[in-house]
Amino acid sequence: MIFILNLLSTLASAQRVAIVGCGIGGATLAQLIPSAIVYESYYQCGGRINHVLIPGLNALEFGATFFIKENEYVQKQIEQRNLEYYKRDLGKLAILKNKQLVLQKADSDVINIVKMVYNYGLSPKKMKDITDEVLINFKSIYSFLESGKYYKNFDEFLQIIKLNDIKMNFTEYLNDNGIDQKFQEEFVDAILLAIYNQKGVNTIAGLISMIAAFNDAYSIKGGNRQLIDEEKINVIHSKVDIIHRLQNGKYQIFNDEYDYVVMASLVNLDISFDNIREMNSFQYVKYQSTYVYVVAGKISQKYLGVNPEDLNTIIILDDTNVTELKQECVKCFQGWNVYKVQGRSELQLDQIFETHQIVHKKVWDAAYPQLNQNLLNTDFEYEKNFFYLNSIESLASCMELMMIQAKNIANIIKERHSQLIHEDL
Repeated sequence: MIFILNLLSTLASAQRVAIVGCGIGGATLAQLIPSAIVYESYYQCGGRINHVLIPGLNALEFGATFFIKENEYVQKQIEQRNLEYYKRDLGKLAILKNKQLVLQKADSDVINIVKMVYNYGLSPKKMKDITDEVLINFKSIYSFLESGKYYKNFDEFLQIIKLNDIKMNFTEYLNDNGIDQKFQEEFVDAILLAIYNQKGVNTIAGLISMIAAFNDAYSIKGGNRQLIDEEKINVIHSKVDIIHRLQNGKYQIFNDEYDYVVMASLVNLDISFDNIREMNSFQYVKYQSTYVYVVAGKISQKYLGVNPEDLNTIIILDDTNVTELKQECVKCFQGWNVYKVQGRSELQLDQIFETHQIVHKKVWDAAYPQLNQNLLNTDFEYEKNFFYLNSIESLASCMELMMIQAKNIANIIKERHSQLIHEDL
């Protein structure tokens, strides 16, 4: 009996797992496989979960901004870490086109419903019914993964959540479901710009965005990065430049060999892959750049075309650079209002504000993939025991999907590990 226990212990320690990237996906996987080694080039974990703290305000999120209560893995982490969260309030949302208000949220829910019906007929109700059904079907993935099962590619994943027969183009999907063109061009596009800083996305990304629009959104008090418990992660803060696949089937990072490697960061030209064929295709994926500013100042009415004083969240449909301005507080920074401003490129803030001061700025060269691209590959294991966790972002980019993919890969590794133990016994 002692011999068997010692053998199991030896086999367990012999299977080495490396994770490259300590964002929400890599960190989740590392907590599911505590012996894993995580390589992170930045000085702290978090990846694109990023925020700035301003006295008197909740953390201003610059990256992964919100979650919904139906996100079970986010909720599980909140409970385990005893975190507090708050409901995000868009306030008086305004959608602008040609410097004209096409939709403005009122204080009264009844008035908002009347406005939506008047402007868009039954399309908002149809969209809400669709998102409710998607949420119900999506729950299947949790029972599936918690039973120890796993999907081997994204076709199987979409089958589990019953989205396998949909069109990949969201516009075509909406047209097929009788969603009014005006509703698409104004409301749907506004939500896509606010969440992904882009329009014309695939159906999965579109549906996830609409789910967020029709449900309450929340953020963690003090910043969403607290979802990551870095104390429970074996992290090495060092940049990986190249990963080798060796003749023995193992992988080399620096001078260490690993049985499994999981890429948990966006792949770009900063990292090379030796003898890992499929990863080279991801060098050519197009990414969406996003510029985020925290600005204290006064918005120019000339720029907007409407009085900005009573507007809290402003989404601009037809500006090639600026997509969203969100008022975070009133006269809270040296007597000025504070705004979070999002754009696709470097912004000329002196054209947007009558007077301003930049409090903070963050540039994401690769915030997320451009979601109008077809899937290059529905697989995420590109060589035996080499996984690309972030490839799920070809479908959509959000914290919950990354955590689901982490759980799925953990299930694969654990089953293979278990099979190896039984073979050796």
